[in-house]
Amino acid sequence: MVRTLKFTRYLPESGWFPHVLTVKNRDRFYTTLGHDDIPEQVAVHRSWNVLNNLSILEGGLRRLKITSQVLVPDAYCGWIPQAVRDGVRIIKTEGIELIYVSCPPFSAALIGSALKKRTGLPLVVDFRDSWTLNPYSGRYLVPFLKKLDEKFEKTVFETADFIITATEGIKEDYIQKYPSVRSRIEHIPNGFDTEDVPEHVELFEKFTILYTGFFYGTRTPETLFRALEKILRSSQIPPDKIRFLWAGPEAPFVFDLADKYNIRKIVEYIGLIPKKKADELIYQSHLLYFVIGGTENHMDNTTLTGKIFPYLASGRPLLAEIPAGAAGEMIRKYSDNSFITSHGDSDGLAEAILRSYTSWSTGKNIPVGSEKTERFREEYSFRKLSNRIGNVFDKCNRTHGP
Repeated sequence: MVRTLKFTRYLPESGWFPHVLTVKNRDRFYTTLGHDDIPEQVAVHRSWNVLNNLSILEGGLRRLKITSQVLVPDAYCGWIPQAVRDGVRIIKTEGIELIYVSCPPFSAALIGSALKKRTGLPLVVDFRDSWTLNPYSGRYLVPFLKKLDEKFEKTVFETADFIITATEGIKEDYIQKYPSVRSRIEHIPNGFDTEDVPEHVELFEKFTILYTGFFYGTRTPETLFRALEKILRSSQIPPDKIRFLWAGPEAPFVFDLADKYNIRKIVEYIGLIPKKKADELIYQSHLLYFVIGGTENHMDNTTLTGKIFPYLASGRPLLAEIPAGAAGEMIRKYSDNSFITSHGDSDGLAEAILRSYTSWSTGKNIPVGSEKTERFREEYSFRKLSNRIGNVFDKCNRTHGP
């Protein structure tokens, strides 16, 4: 949740000092723990999740692989009761003036809604992803659970004083679903932190294609691996001159894909690392792999995943495998040196890799940054975006009154 972490770092500049309520007994199966430092000015409070780790119910559902099909709104719902009790206490003892929720997990939105009803404070809900409109969400085990989840979502939209969305697509989808929200919804995008830009870096000695983040569902490197297999098989690039470097939560199926396409020898996995270290890798690499997946009936042309922002801020070339839509438009607007291919186009990826590799191996400098990069950095810094969040808070606080 880099977005939330960065907002908490810069919100004090707008006069808002965050208290964060999070889970105390982190589960081992659904939560990925980052390694980034919590800003000094942020007070952290923790609540117990009764379903985590030792729960017979959670363990049984997990073994049956139906957790996401049974627990609504999500696998984290076990912390709702205690978080509400703790939230009321914190609000009273710390003089809290506004409730801000970032989701997923959508259980947090229910906690925020309950706290508003109990305390009367204004509620702002920030949707990094869609809730019931998410095409990647799992199927419900029985129809009743879908209706229940829809009811939960509707309650939050009716309760919230203001809705923020990370993409324009999420905003428009929810205006269509809940027309009454039009006057109290705003798109505030993800961004990048200027403090994460390294002062000095040098490119890796070996030609490096980098990916930072999650692989899951249809967001996989299979097309890229097909392209790399073609390149190696045809001896267009020696295997000791190229690598695919991946930093993020482990996904065993990625290694299976590497074996399937016989490229395991050039795949290097370094695990989950702090954001600052990941950003350093971005500036040292030659190509930054960016992929947006889809489902059988849906290609998401509105997605702008968080990693596109530090990628573009670096000025390094992107190797983008994406459907036509928002991501491609942003890349073309803010980068002169990136490669864009359609989803599943392994030949296009192979051609882009060869072009970039040839430029590098023949001593031609790969352009780093431009006027477009500088404009991007100006428009999408987390400091500037946090000020917009602060303005939303001010507006809600004034409207709500004492």
